[in-house]
Amino acid sequence: MSQSAPEYLAELYRLEELEGWQLLARHLELTEGFSFVVVLAPDDAAVAYLRSRLPDLVGTPEAVRRVVFDPAAGAGGLAESLLDMSSLPETIRIIWIDADAVDPEQIPARDAAWREALARLNRYRNTLQERFRCTLVMAGPFGLQKFLREAAPDLWSIRSLVCRIEAVGSARMIGEGIFSLSRDREDMGLPGDPGDPAETLAEAEKIRGKPGREILLAQLLHRTGRQAYRRLQWDLALKCLREAFDLEEAHGGDPELRFELANDIALLFHDLAKWDRAFHYCRRALEIAENHFGQSHPMTATALNNLAALLQATNRLSEAEPLIRRALAIDEARLGKDHPSVASMLSNLAQLLKATNRLADAEPLMRQALSIDEASFGKEHPRLAIHLNNLAKLLRATNRSSEAEALLRRALAIDEGTFGKEHPKVAIELNNLAELLRATNRLVEAEPLIRRALAIDEASFGNEHPRVATDLNNLAAFLRAANRLTEAERLIRRALAIDEASFGKEHPRVAIELNNLAELLRATNRPAEAEPLMRRALAIDEASFGNEHPTVAVDLNNLAQLLQDSNRLAEAEALLRRAVEILDVFGKQTGYEHPGMQKAAANYRRLLEALGKQPGGSGPDVV
Repeated sequence: MSQSAPEYLAELYRLEELEGWQLLARHLELTEGFSFVVVLAPDDAAVAYLRSRLPDLVGTPEAVRRVVFDPAAGAGGLAESLLDMSSLPETIRIIWIDADAVDPEQIPARDAAWREALARLNRYRNTLQERFRCTLVMAGPFGLQKFLREAAPDLWSIRSLVCRIEAVGSARMIGEGIFSLSRDREDMGLPGDPGDPAETLAEAEKIRGKPGREILLAQLLHRTGRQAYRRLQWDLALKCLREAFDLEEAHGGDPELRFELANDIALLFHDLAKWDRAFHYCRRALEIAENHFGQSHPMTATALNNLAALLQATNRLSEAEPLIRRALAIDEARLGKDHPSVASMLSNLAQLLKATNRLADAEPLMRQALSIDEASFGKEHPRLAIHLNNLAKLLRATNRSSEAEALLRRALAIDEGTFGKEHPKVAIELNNLAELLRATNRLVEAEPLIRRALAIDEASFGNEHPRVATDLNNLAAFLRAANRLTEAERLIRRALAIDEASFGKEHPRVAIELNNLAELLRATNRPAEAEPLMRRALAIDEASFGNEHPTVAVDLNNLAQLLQDSNRLAEAEALLRRAVEILDVFGKQTGYEHPGMQKAAANYRRLLEALGKQPGGSGPDVV
């Protein structure tokens, strides 16, 4: 016999065991007069169940007055409902604000209504404090907290308590982290928040220097920084985010906000390839998570994942792997082995294994992640497109192009069905599929896909965005394969100009374009123009990653090939030997051969033969 809904919820939410419920009970016991409390729960059913249990805390149902948020009432409906309430009897202990349950497809519209209603209510902070001499509770799913912070910062600033109510044996699900360890498929959306950073900053300046407003100032600066980040206004984003972090550390009591700020700053420095500063804030986020949420909390798992991503970016793979495995173990223990967060960690671990050429170990993890998310979200969810793309990349690397193509076409269909055919996420799928078609010499099929991706991103982000630069590089690679070198050169130069303007002239993305342009110049017999570009790319990557990074080995190989073309064999030999040594050290440090080692070793053997030398001696083994 099946349980009734209340019985099921009572078993799922054993309130006497939950810290959030105990905090609320203690607050009501000790607090007199006005207070503002935010109660967060996983879904509408949980919110309704908590409301039904309020008499346990205050002794009688008559001590609770419910205010129903009606999404159809207009932006001012919630404020009117509260401000029009007649004088309340002294027996009222709680005014509880929540919304009735809606069907899943109506949730986005209700969320938008919440934002508008809270923005209108925000201006009545002082009035609410004067009007009510009891506890005002706003209750809803976890997303309500973000709506309050963003749409009602004045109201959020006077909160007395935030209570999270979660099922017994579960924990708050943290997102996949600020970084994805997969470099095969970039993040599909614009980072940061929409909106004009100048307008938000102007609001922040109005309260700067006013005592007691430091946390509200930090929240506004956080929003400004994220808006500036979205627009690639790096200096403004850094200034605002770091000031917000310092304010929160000095005046705040919200470790979650401090964690978010540290992560946002780390991500920004990561994007700018400022690794030392990214490491500082990433480690700070981990410290905050461990100190405030515990060694085994999913938020700690997110911080570990983010730190591992930085270590992977800087080729410290042996340090990165145990962190990802620890993060995976935390999520499996707290959330269960079939949780979507576990799928994300499995995918990240698989990408690291792929980077160390352990393809046979990576593949089952990718398939397991795909299976978890199919069971959790269904076979048409956009999360599946991410897994399908990553698995397709691995299948290509193991010469299973037909299987990979089927997965890429399925991913494209999912995102077109979910977001429409002109969405930036679709542009990524188009690029991935076109790259496979180019690699299998199906150029006629590939070109329209690449051009369609470029058109989508130009329409979505403008003509000068780094996403457009990526598309231009992809299209140039196709044109070069089709021997349309003049067109390809024009596109690469445009991509280079975009990324120099976006990231500065010393960024690793710029090094990629310099190498691409130099390789094209080499193909058109212009070695004198190509050489300084390759040397500049090498200098950028050495400064960004250090002298022993595999990316540097790629640069050395490219430059050596150019020198070999112009019969400067002794110079080429020194560079290529160094490239092979870097990849040899990589293998010794990780225990696994680098994917590029065989090609580099083959190039070195041919060069030694041209010099009349034999492999061996004190250098790396290239036999």
